[in-house]
Amino acid sequence: PQPADWAPLSVAAQTGDPHSTLELYRAALELRRVLPGLGSPDAGPLTWLPAPEGVLLFTRPGFACTLNSRSEPLELPAPGRPVLSSAPVETDGRTVLLPPDSCTWWAL
Repeated sequence: PQPADWAPLSVAAQTGDPHSTLELYRAALELRRVLPGLGSPDAGPLTWLPAPEGVLLFTRPGFACTLNSRSEPLELPAPGRPVLSSAPVETDGRTVLLPPDSCTWWAL
């Protein structure tokens, strides 16, 4: 048996919740099928790009990934069209406001 306070972490509790970890993983696995650069070792090189302190930014052919490990939001040029994020992102197509402690995947 699991502790009662773990109930919100169950598959039953997280299925259908667009903000749950389970649904984030399901969406990420689906993207690996759709964007070859995410899942194939033959998709091309991974390229690290310059980014502010606390931010990681890399690309592979067809997609980019931004990770904001800072405790505050950060505005950056939008590298593409957001296709998945661990937290809601605000973008006008030119810039993006990356939420703190979040990761966003972009189609290029």
